[in-house]
Amino acid sequence: MMMRKVFSVIGLLLLTVVAYAQKFEPNTKWPYVYENFMPGTIYFEGNEKSTADMNIHLWGNVLHYVKADGKIYQSDDRKVMRVEIGDDAYIYSDHKLVKLLANQGTNLLVLLTKGDFDAMRSSGGGAYGSSLNSSASRDLSSLGFDLGGLEQPELGLMLQEKKEGRTIPLVYQYFFIIGGQQIEATKKGVGKFLGDAKADAWKQFQKEHKIKWKQEESLKEVLLFLGQ
Repeated sequence: MMMRKVFSVIGLLLLTVVAYAQKFEPNTKWPYVYENFMPGTIYFEGNEKSTADMNIHLWGNVLHYVKADGKIYQSDDRKVMRVEIGDDAYIYSDHKLVKLLANQGTNLLVLLTKGDFDAMRSSGGGAYGSSLNSSASRDLSSLGFDLGGLEQPELGLMLQEKKEGRTIPLVYQYFFIIGGQQIEATKKGVGKFLGDAKADAWKQFQKEHKIKWKQEESLKEVLLFLGQ
């Protein structure tokens, strides 16, 4: 019985190690938030919507989708109210897709997942990825590398090279959207937004709540305060 328990524990540890080893990391040949293109829906003004397999490209945090021809296309944010990919919901803020985490009425807590391309540049470049359009090439030339998915490539071709790129480190930034205004979810950002009128109430709130600025549950408490 004891040996059976020991083997069970070892088996669970091995599964954990394998799962960790297989954790998805975006790279220069697959510079996307998700490991695969997934069924999604774009909701537009006027109750219109469109469905396709979608993903979020880390260069500019824009929406990519696959058409029937097998090529990848980019959607702009004109008249887009909401984007759903799998179980996640996004909106555009400052022309970038941010993930909806919580809402208090029309006030929102959102997360922006960015590629840390500056860190990649400082650690050395290299030529990676598919061919680029001229605009993207100019923007990326100073970084010393290319990114896939920027010139309507065929999804099938990208999938063949999916794991061959250089890992893209990620940066996570939280924001509040209050009355349509994007505010950095930091002590300084919130204080600047509130100004002198609510300075005393903000100080009192901070005394009563130990805010952890990188934890969603803590930020949800701040969102409730901002909605008062």
